[in-house]
Amino acid sequence: MNIAMVRRLIWKDWYLNRAAILASLIGGVATLGVVAASRVSDIVMIIGMIVLATILIGMGAIVMASAVTERKQQTLPFVMSLPITYVEYTTAKIVGCLLIFLVLWTAMLADMLATILLVPGFPHGLIPFVVIMSVEILMSTCLITAVAVTTESQGWMVGVAQVGALSLNGIGWWIVRFPDIGGAMRSATVRWSGTATALLSAELAAIALMIAITFIIQARKTDFV
Repeated sequence: MNIAMVRRLIWKDWYLNRAAILASLIGGVATLGVVAASRVSDIVMIIGMIVLATILIGMGAIVMASAVTERKQQTLPFVMSLPITYVEYTTAKIVGCLLIFLVLWTAMLADMLATILLVPGFPHGLIPFVVIMSVEILMSTCLITAVAVTTESQGWMVGVAQVGALSLNGIGWWIVRFPDIGGAMRSATVRWSGTATALLSAELAAIALMIAITFIIQARKTDFV
């Protein structure tokens, strides 16, 4: 594998998305600051989580837009004329875009957990729900990534991003219906259950499956230009 070329393509995506990364980090920190200063207001907490989810999903869509615009702007033929194979191109796109997203995702997840653990009044029982929903957002971003890379269609990518954003509320409602998750959300201690482990395992397995399918589909392509 041409590691040097893959590294250059990854750096290109980072450079092109540097403003969006900085804006998302500032927006996320500001939102968490408002939540931390809200004196444990349920309404502010809910609104804050919605804003953070919107920032994360929106950032995922913005980052993956580069995979679509490369063909639309006719820069993909130039990229594929470089000493790079389809596997290396796919690796650069997936690794580069997911690394960008994971920097923001990890920072926001750490900030949310720190807010819950350190700000007086926040029930620690929220932690399993927050972790599961955060991984759900990561899974949604991986789906956007898979669709963007394999279809190179802006319409499909936007459609999947919208469905992912809209379905997040329904998934969250479904998760809190589990007694050992929803029933423990106001607990003063973290209560990690078997249900939480099963849900988290299913999400991680789905992420691995989507990435694997993306590489399989890309391997069957014959036209990159």
